[in-house]
Amino acid sequence: MDKKSKHLMDFISGAIDHMDVSGFEALEILDVRSRLASREPLLDEPERARLEGLDRRLLQVADSLIGCISEVANLAEMRRRAHVLPSHWWWYLDGITSDKRKVVAG
Repeated sequence: MDKKSKHLMDFISGAIDHMDVSGFEALEILDVRSRLASREPLLDEPERARLEGLDRRLLQVADSLIGCISEVANLAEMRRRAHVLPSHWWWYLDGITSDKRKVVAG
């Protein structure tokens, strides 16, 4: 694994392990994941597997991340201003968790 990809994955892993983050730090997690997206073609199979594991963990802590972010910013507004692509699903955690709650309640 190249050093940059490893550093970015280590950052996300460490941040998820210590979810006592501020809203700005939570936004940084999403930004780092976006930087990793551009590097995905460079990853080999074990690295892709690690990234998929990190993505699952992001989904598991989505409610916490959204809570932190909502203290400092409106995630939907940030997506709109930054023209975030739907392929960067981590920027849509608010919608994903909302949909998940609807399915569970339904």
